[in-house]
Amino acid sequence: MPDIRDLPVMTKAEAEAIGFAGFNDVPHKVIDLPDGDFTLSAKTSDGRRVTFSFRPHSPDGTARFVDIQFHDRGTTIPSADGGNMPTFNAFAITKGGRHIVDTRALTEGIKPSILVLLMYTAEEERARAAMLKSETPG
Repeated sequence: MPDIRDLPVMTKAEAEAIGFAGFNDVPHKVIDLPDGDFTLSAKTSDGRRVTFSFRPHSPDGTARFVDIQFHDRGTTIPSADGGNMPTFNAFAITKGGRHIVDTRALTEGIKPSILVLLMYTAEEERARAAMLKSETPG
């Protein structure tokens, strides 16, 4: 089992003071994640479950993306392996509070079952784009 540094619940300011990001001025639960694949599972007091699966590009590498699932909307779609995956709604917010992606209007058959959050810096994205461009013939 990976060794996880699990710290107590703290204020946003306390979390930021030890190097974690803060979001809203509410209690924060901070966790140092181990390298390799790792999933955090959370449940609300009324039983709604969400998972955050941190994934690296190499088996023991640092996470570079997070697969997010909400498990209790009550709908599913077929998964690639023949099972079923839960579906949910999501939206993304940009400058001025504008919703630039919003799945609520989608039909049930194409609602998302996994939301992938990429964890690349802008510099890493530029380097990858340059590498791909140099590999493209012509």
